[in-house]
Amino acid sequence: MAKQSGSTGSAGSSTPGGSIATIRASGIEDTDIKNPELLPRLAQEWTYLLRVRSRWASDSDLRKSIGKRAAKDLARVGVSSKRLQDLAHVDRIEVELYDWDRQDKEACAIHEAACEIPWEYLLSAGTRTEGRYHGTLISRLFSSGFAKVRPHPPNSVLFVESAPGRFGDKYDFKDEEQRIDAAVAASNRPDDDPYRTILRTPQKTELAEKVRSANWEAIHVTGVDTHHAGWIIDDFYPNMKKNNEALFNTIIDKAGRLPDGMILRQAHESELPVLYEELAETLVNPTTPPRIVTLNLYYSGARIARELVRKGAHVALGFLDEIDDDVAELFFQTFYWNWCHGTDQLILSIPDAFLMSWKAMPLDVHGTSIVIWMGRSIFAPGTESIPKPTLKSSPAKRSSPAKKKASSRKKRAAS
Repeated sequence: MAKQSGSTGSAGSSTPGGSIATIRASGIEDTDIKNPELLPRLAQEWTYLLRVRSRWASDSDLRKSIGKRAAKDLARVGVSSKRLQDLAHVDRIEVELYDWDRQDKEACAIHEAACEIPWEYLLSAGTRTEGRYHGTLISRLFSSGFAKVRPHPPNSVLFVESAPGRFGDKYDFKDEEQRIDAAVAASNRPDDDPYRTILRTPQKTELAEKVRSANWEAIHVTGVDTHHAGWIIDDFYPNMKKNNEALFNTIIDKAGRLPDGMILRQAHESELPVLYEELAETLVNPTTPPRIVTLNLYYSGARIARELVRKGAHVALGFLDEIDDDVAELFFQTFYWNWCHGTDQLILSIPDAFLMSWKAMPLDVHGTSIVIWMGRSIFAPGTESIPKPTLKSSPAKRSSPAKKKASSRKKRAAS
């Protein structure tokens, strides 16, 4: 018998069977990911493949070959060809990734690899080899036990942009501001408008205070991620190590790698790398967590978005790797427009607005890993779009007897 769709492991732990992740769809038996020791290598290989997608995205034969490779690699971790055939007929697939003991070095390596793997592309390409032709929403779940939220457009939007120090000479967010403003119907409003507030290159403490100052239903974040910073400014990290070794040592992990994060500023540090866990704490008000945080940052989909949901955000959107700036802005503009306006008949849920926006993207973004993390299962009640209320035409008002008589007198007088 198939497991009930939407069944999850307890928040904060793996499933009772010790699974790293579970793939589910309505009416199909859940698939637990097996052979976790393979995940770090798969994450490395597929991260590289998608990073160089410009070399193969326009070649249909290469795409088919890579699709077959995706199906083969999914089979290695427990997603059989028969299961892919079943998944090819559904319109929603969910990948639940479980929390783990952060003090366990081996568990950290495997679970982090599971978050890095582009499941969205693997499942999309794999089901395509089995005949799928329709659009499919593939979401990630990091269960937080949220109650259902009735779909409605955001009542408040915080737009956060950050290009501190030398990055300010290289980045301008005016176009993105205008795109998002148009989408959420906030054009020509002042920066401090309570419906849509723009916060430009804030200090980290200032950002935390602003997040906690109101019930922001949507927070849009744009700027420079920690990896991109080293490409934009030559010797950014070598010079940091030379001139501020204490700061440098706080941002490099035990393996000597630079974690995901974002560049902010704070006090005398004009270009401060803020790593994903601290960034998530800064962006999420635990008392009134946002319904969604959207991240126009490279390398924000695997860890930053996940940690935002782990800290309390209901939904978080990010990118697994790099993406063209114009495409990223177009995607978020389209998403916010769809969410705020819906269709003629529907008030769209966040997942449905996400899927509609993805379908509207140009074909040359094939292979782009845009990720949606949710704190509540896509199959749980209350995650679907709802009908817009119909405006009933009011019946014609009947004249009172006195008015009728007056009207009759006027007619007689006119005659």
